[in-house]
Amino acid sequence: RRQEALARMGNAVERFIRVHTAARLLRWSIERFRETRQGPLLARASEIFCGLTEGALHKLLVDYDSTPPTLSGQRPGGAIVPIDGMSEGTRDQLYLALRLAALELHLEQTAPLPFIADDLFINYDDTRARAGFAALAALSERTQVIFLSHHQHLAAVAQSVFGTQLNLVRLEESQ
Repeated sequence: RRQEALARMGNAVERFIRVHTAARLLRWSIERFRETRQGPLLARASEIFCGLTEGALHKLLVDYDSTPPTLSGQRPGGAIVPIDGMSEGTRDQLYLALRLAALELHLEQTAPLPFIADDLFINYDDTRARAGFAALAALSERTQVIFLSHHQHLAAVAQSVFGTQLNLVRLEESQ
């Protein structure tokens, strides 16, 4: 019985070593994937988000240990702000930062297509809209940006960011 128990323990140890090694390799592979694929996206989104929030939130963090993994913003002092702790406008800025970062990475691999934004800044005040237009100005260096809006006041905000580079087209209001 003792020999049988030792043999079973030996088999269990071998299985444990195989499973433990496989798990470590899997974790390493996942981390490598995150570094090569998500790392650049998250880093660029953090830069854009910092600009959009004018430095109020300067970094994006992913908590991979939570289920499901969660995205949060970090203040310059180190305080972590979960998405549900952000205002609606800040969540819109986060979405825009992620979208622009993904688009920039996509543009590195494909021919540029126009980026069309329709009332993108509906929940933004003028300060946030100015920061949003600055992010679109950076994108416009790589691809055509077409911004549509029925909010007249945004024309002046866009003009303050783009200057003479802005091509503004006003459509006549139909009666």
